[in-house]
Amino acid sequence: MPDANKPKPLPFRISLVSHRSRLIRNLAIGVVMGLVAGMASEILIVKHGELLAYDWRMGKRGIRDRNPSPITLVMIDDEVKYEEEGFEIPRLAYLARVVDLIKQKGAKVIGLDIILAGTRLEEPGAQELQTSVRFAGNVVLSGRAFAVVNLGQENLKPPAFLIEAAAGNGLQHLVQGEFGLVRETYVRKSLTGDQTSNSFAVFLAAMFEGLSTPESFTRLEKGFWTTPFTLEISPPNEYQIAINYSGKRTEVGTYDGTFPCLRADLGALAQADSRHFADRIVIIGSDRRMVNDSYPTPVSFTGAHEQVGMTTSEILANVVEMVLQGDFVRFPTRPIGIVCWLVLVGMLAGAFCLSRKLLPVLFWILLFTLAIHYIWRYLLEEHNLVMPFLPTLLVPWMTALGCLAGRTLLDDREMKALYEVFGRSVSPAIAQELVANVTGGPKRGERGGSHLLSEECECSILFLDVANFTTLSENLSPVWLFKFINELLDRLSKCVFENEGSLIRYTGDGLIALFGRPIVREDHAILASEAALKMQEELEALNRMRQKQGEPTVTIRLGINTGTMMVGLLGGNQRYDYSVLGNEVNVAARFESLNKDFGTGILVGESTLKQLKNRFICRPLGSISLKGKTEQVSVYELVCRTGRPLPDSLKEFLKLYEVGYTAIRSNRFTEAISAFNNALVYKPDDLATQKLLARAEERTRTGTSYSSQS
Repeated sequence: MPDANKPKPLPFRISLVSHRSRLIRNLAIGVVMGLVAGMASEILIVKHGELLAYDWRMGKRGIRDRNPSPITLVMIDDEVKYEEEGFEIPRLAYLARVVDLIKQKGAKVIGLDIILAGTRLEEPGAQELQTSVRFAGNVVLSGRAFAVVNLGQENLKPPAFLIEAAAGNGLQHLVQGEFGLVRETYVRKSLTGDQTSNSFAVFLAAMFEGLSTPESFTRLEKGFWTTPFTLEISPPNEYQIAINYSGKRTEVGTYDGTFPCLRADLGALAQADSRHFADRIVIIGSDRRMVNDSYPTPVSFTGAHEQVGMTTSEILANVVEMVLQGDFVRFPTRPIGIVCWLVLVGMLAGAFCLSRKLLPVLFWILLFTLAIHYIWRYLLEEHNLVMPFLPTLLVPWMTALGCLAGRTLLDDREMKALYEVFGRSVSPAIAQELVANVTGGPKRGERGGSHLLSEECECSILFLDVANFTTLSENLSPVWLFKFINELLDRLSKCVFENEGSLIRYTGDGLIALFGRPIVREDHAILASEAALKMQEELEALNRMRQKQGEPTVTIRLGINTGTMMVGLLGGNQRYDYSVLGNEVNVAARFESLNKDFGTGILVGESTLKQLKNRFICRPLGSISLKGKTEQVSVYELVCRTGRPLPDSLKEFLKLYEVGYTAIRSNRFTEAISAFNNALVYKPDDLATQKLLARAEERTRTGTSYSSQS
């Protein structure tokens, strides 16, 4: 014979998406989101966001750890006076003295980053400067170049007489991009026809290395020359690269900044330590305010919005340092590289979105996003590789949203159908447990396990009914009555759910609740009692509110019983209910109706009382005979929680009632009558005490012994 206790299968088929299928779908969603992010990276506002992220990260790096820099800056600022031994001399003659001093201290290469375009040999000091430049033999002159020749602006070259005397000359072209920041420069610039010119910084680096072209240039791939900061494509004979700044601006007169930076004062230079010049590149530049030869850079920000411009000479020093070290900033300039990176991020994010729950998915995606941020930071700071920032951070969240949407649209179809089947008949807790049973997900309760189809177990059942509802309904309109009952049952149902109970059904003006299944709890009797007392408290609050509004108030009656009963799905193929059957259920219903006879609010059975563990105050009311029970059933009133402050009158009443109840059961009727009469002084309308008093008086008149049967 088949096992009667074996759960029967569900009357419908559930086919959820497997773990493997969900992984494949999430990976596909990650690929799609990576492609979408790759296309979105071409939007202007995203490009601007990328620039801001790049600027912020570059500004946070500080002075980079690298080999000792071979570059020294000598700056002509506002404190420098064109004087020698107290006498003013021409500006060009002063520059000649500076060149001579630097050469005497052993400089290997001298870069003269001073605009000298238009200077004539006849000007005061010009011939001295020409002689000094020729004598030094290692001076590189700087010119200026403009991206577009307009408004009469042209390439500003040094004068021919200085070019003839110098070891070399090159144009410097610093590109001001979005937000006015200098992020890139030309290392080779077109002139006229097929002619090109290497930049001033490249000449300095090549001359320092003793080569015609810096060694690091041979290690560059052509694809990495393209700058990501401009939309225009450079001509084939022009090369434009991003500047890898070594640190923030160095103040004039300091030695511990990004580069040693000395003031171009003849006296100070003469006293300066030769180690700042010997075998080094010395760049002579201007930091005069009237010249305004400085630009904002990604490393110029000193506060939230404040920025200090960096002189062109120091910007060029950063370019020279970058060329000498071969420390170029690299970008994935080919679209396929960017898309592959974003697709990889999207697929990894999809692998983190396998959970069916929202919070774990968000937690893992947050951790993944933080990891991606640190990877992006590591690639920039350690390998000078700049990957897309905003799209990279957005892809995991876009993938997470896509996976959650896919789960909602696909995985949850069967779950929704399941909720639709049972949602009309069971509480949310039961529906959740049923779905967990079918899908293999986590179940609530201390012991876990599924107890939905059918099971014989010990539980506590609660019956509730509104007293005198028939009389109330006769005097009120159906519309108002319907609204009243809905509000009442809504409040009372919350008391059930707050105490881990399950709402079996509404019974018009009442309800039936189960404790201990399907949410398995060993303390189901305590939870049922807590829920009953909480219901009375909610009703008192509702009655006070209605009384203020001039509306009628009601009372409720509750019966609780604990015992073995059958719980599970009950019904036919068209509809199922989660229900409970058994004799103990009938006893609870009988307890609820007995409240009318005893004038009480909550009645519980002896089996329930044994499990309350002195956590509640209960008073015995006697024993009753019930259909289906061979023995009488003791019944008790649930008064309140133990330890709760009680009015003195209620304390005395309970004390005297206990004395009287003990006396009447021992056939000491005179003592019982006295105790009950004294108890009624404190609670004259207590129906149970009145009944016991009448029974004691009757037994005294007839001389018969006491029977506890009601």
